[in-house]
Amino acid sequence: MFVSRIQIENFRSIEHTQPNLELSRINVLVGANNAGKSSVLKALHLLQRSINPSPEVRVGSAAFRVEMYLNEIPIGHPILRDRTSTQGSLSIIGTSEGGTSYTFDYGSGSFFTNPVPAEEPYHFVIPFLSKRKTAQFNQDVRVQHAKAIADDLQYLSAKLSRISTPGYPTHEIYKRTCIAVLGFLVSAIPSDSGLRPGIYLDDGSTLPIEQMGEGVPNIVAFLISLADSKGKLFLIEELENDLHPKALKAILDLIIESSKHNQFVVSTHSNIVVRHLASIADSKLYNIKAVAGVLPTKAEIVLVPPTVEARMEVLSELGYSFSDFDLWDGWLILEEASAERIIRDYLIPWFVPELTRVRTLSAGGVNSVEATFADFNRLVRFTHLEKAYKNRGWVRVDGDSIGTEIVDRLKNDYGTWESNRFATYTYPQFEQYYPKEFEKQVVRVLNLPRSKEKSEAKKQLLDEVRAWLDKEDKVIAKAALAASAREIIDDLKVIAAQLKEGTA
Repeated sequence: MFVSRIQIENFRSIEHTQPNLELSRINVLVGANNAGKSSVLKALHLLQRSINPSPEVRVGSAAFRVEMYLNEIPIGHPILRDRTSTQGSLSIIGTSEGGTSYTFDYGSGSFFTNPVPAEEPYHFVIPFLSKRKTAQFNQDVRVQHAKAIADDLQYLSAKLSRISTPGYPTHEIYKRTCIAVLGFLVSAIPSDSGLRPGIYLDDGSTLPIEQMGEGVPNIVAFLISLADSKGKLFLIEELENDLHPKALKAILDLIIESSKHNQFVVSTHSNIVVRHLASIADSKLYNIKAVAGVLPTKAEIVLVPPTVEARMEVLSELGYSFSDFDLWDGWLILEEASAERIIRDYLIPWFVPELTRVRTLSAGGVNSVEATFADFNRLVRFTHLEKAYKNRGWVRVDGDSIGTEIVDRLKNDYGTWESNRFATYTYPQFEQYYPKEFEKQVVRVLNLPRSKEKSEAKKQLLDEVRAWLDKEDKVIAKAALAASAREIIDDLKVIAAQLKEGTA
């Protein structure tokens, strides 16, 4: 099933959606607190029977009306009441007295129906709303609890008991994603009253989920739902809460993959969520604002157009700093801070000044290079600056085996980019390009075992090199770098030529 559009009247903070909200596979709602994001999610949630139904008529109105157009309805679904139409309009009307009616119009006729059941296999809505946390997990793992679709996580034990069994069809999907995101597998472990969520330790003892981070239950429940769902509507409120940015990005990538088979409406205050999800082709981004000076709150819902200015404004409202993003001619992503500082402060201004408007950026380590370029590429797509920035990003890493593997993957993963935008230097460590005056210190530092001591020694050496370059006679310092870093200077000149070709 798929909701292609929705119209809301006199529901909570929404007086009227004008025009109707067109929905895609991925839909993102942004806006301040109490602006109306939750109202959109709860209006969609009316489609399915809820454990705690709460029809909320707007103050001053006698009734609300929510109409949504449904596509791809499976034949035999209870909402059709034995009809065979696969699409139509569902009208939900609720009164201030608490009564709610459901009418399905399939074009050539209409009939009264019921909300979608909140049990498998006929459920449609999978809610992850702000109050999804539960004070206590139900340890009864009977089948009705495993199949129940609740507004909170109370039945997590039953769902884990089912999906953590190797014979269950989606077990391997859940196992793989759980380990990838969390680093360990959460399953159902024995308790005095049945089973509870937790993990098995290497010695066979157990650790309950309550003793883990606040975000772990949310991640686990979400991964279970993703593994088990096709043709469903996920309503997600502030997914970023209690999640580390790395885990959040991993889950967002899973949402993008799952959107091939499911639909998502996500409200958020996170620029990370917005940049990830709204950068996908055909996604919808809505900015929801409260009309100033109006009480009770009146929501204004605006589709954010795919223009640079409009999308940058949204990210700015979410606290994202562009660092004059729109003024840079290109971006050069480097593996370590040492390479970034030497290239930015000395090699470019001394030897290739035409690159002074190229932003240099340290990924902070070889393992972060791919993620950094992915973020850059995603931001370019989100702000619709592909035309302006296509092939104006370069990645340079050390010439060791790991660097070579990363460059090969980048070339493969970003096949629409020119392959020469990704390359390694010849030496396996950037310090080997320091002036010959530091040759002995370089050898000593690079021979240290990989440790915090080596990291600190590299930072100290960088400071010494920079101090020498700043204090030494500029002619001598420039000649020293011209000799030791000739390869990098030549590469920067190649980048400058490529940049000029792109602007010609």
